[in-house]
Amino acid sequence: MSSKRPELVLVVFAVWWALVFLIIWPWIRLVDTQDLPLTLLSYLSGLIWWVILLWALHHLGFQLVGLFGRHVSTPPQEHYQPMVAILYTTCDDFNAESCRSCLTQDYEHFRIVICDDSETPHYRAQVDAFCAVAGDRCTLIRRPHKTGFKAGNLNYALETAVNEAWVLLVDADQILPANYLRSMVAHIPPQNGEVAFLQSGHRIALDDDSSIFQQVLAPEIALYYLRDLAARQSYGFVPLLGHGALVRRSAWGTIGQFAEVVSEDFAFSLRALRQKQRGVYVREVIAFEAMPVDFGGFVIRLRKFAGGTAELFRRELLPFLTSSASLTEKWDLWLQLLWYLLMPLVVLNGFLGAYVTHRLWVDRIPYLHPVLPFIYLWLVLVLMALKVSASRGWWTALRFYFWSTAIYTASMPVAGMSFIRHLVRRPHFERTPKNGDRTRLLRRDAIPMVALGIVALVCGVLWLSPFSPVLLGAGVAYVSFPLYGKLCTRSILGVLARVLIYVPGLMMLIALVTMWLWGRY
Repeated sequence: MSSKRPELVLVVFAVWWALVFLIIWPWIRLVDTQDLPLTLLSYLSGLIWWVILLWALHHLGFQLVGLFGRHVSTPPQEHYQPMVAILYTTCDDFNAESCRSCLTQDYEHFRIVICDDSETPHYRAQVDAFCAVAGDRCTLIRRPHKTGFKAGNLNYALETAVNEAWVLLVDADQILPANYLRSMVAHIPPQNGEVAFLQSGHRIALDDDSSIFQQVLAPEIALYYLRDLAARQSYGFVPLLGHGALVRRSAWGTIGQFAEVVSEDFAFSLRALRQKQRGVYVREVIAFEAMPVDFGGFVIRLRKFAGGTAELFRRELLPFLTSSASLTEKWDLWLQLLWYLLMPLVVLNGFLGAYVTHRLWVDRIPYLHPVLPFIYLWLVLVLMALKVSASRGWWTALRFYFWSTAIYTASMPVAGMSFIRHLVRRPHFERTPKNGDRTRLLRRDAIPMVALGIVALVCGVLWLSPFSPVLLGAGVAYVSFPLYGKLCTRSILGVLARVLIYVPGLMMLIALVTMWLWGRY
């Protein structure tokens, strides 16, 4: 099995190490007050920021290499045309346009297997009608039980109805270009005995019916697939992402099927590497998928990701870290999953950092090394340049910055609690709403978020310091949590939400300026 090159991981880690141990640590040791609890809290807050900085620099390194590196590969097997079963999974979210894009592939050796877990008569009737028109090239499967989430659905199809050498995983809202399957097959390596899957890139499919939420957040998918993932074929861990992926059936049997967990795709990737099977990322082949139509759907998806990651921590992470996979892949996988562990710590450190900097600012004790504000400024500029590279222009990127800052800040406590809760409890699979379905926010989420926001706003005023705008911006996002559910409406509340969504990002920029001025003096 080919090994991954460690240069990128090592360079990023060296930059972080130099920042922390040559600049930040010697400086923060000066924070030695007569108040021992304050000194310890300063160290704790600093430690959390250092870990966040490591995570940010790691992903920034991959995004920069993804932008400037060369990732073009030549199709290795133009005449290799194996039989492929397209597994279209649906559960009360059937989309005829998506399924039709599977049926119209310009590749001869394939068939569609619709794995229908739908419960409602409406969607079951749609599936039946589609299969009646599609004819022999479409096979319908409905399993007698619904255990195992999406993984159970896929495993049942592979056990009972699929004998093809390769299977293509397709989500219910995914649109495939006509040459998609032919292009994916062409990228199967000649010696593919150790290849478990090929993962393609994705973009957002936008049309006249797309909501403003989908339009503004569209760059997120391009940033992830075309920047963050692009360099991982050579320098990191390539994950299976559950859709837009060609999976070798014999590898599925060797690995032990799809684990019946919420994040069955990542679990499959981890188990594949443990069995010396690898994933291949095919950046040149692009499919189209849909963003959640509104903030409610976004919260459901993020909470599901957080709970699924917690389940991976419990069941899959330790066996993978003790396996024969390369250290480069282990380190990259760890930092890919680390974001969900950091979520509750980021929320906590918003308050802790505000308190510590207030106390130190009042006592005129320097907390920031003078070079750090300059580093933060350059990080913001580089990240904005990356957003522009994945957007249709600077205004699209700027609007994406403000909206993504607000919605991620607002949903982070909910997702963080999901991660903590499912470290000890098995998560339940939450289907992300599709086909334009809108989602109402739950009161059990909205009420605590508003309360947390009020506390953050009060503390941001009482704990006045150059860091205060950070906590105030977070407080506005928390209080606005139920209001963001109206972002896609034309009501007065919708207009108010679309105005206030710019406040958290603006406060972050103000904090950058105030801390830069503090660092200068």
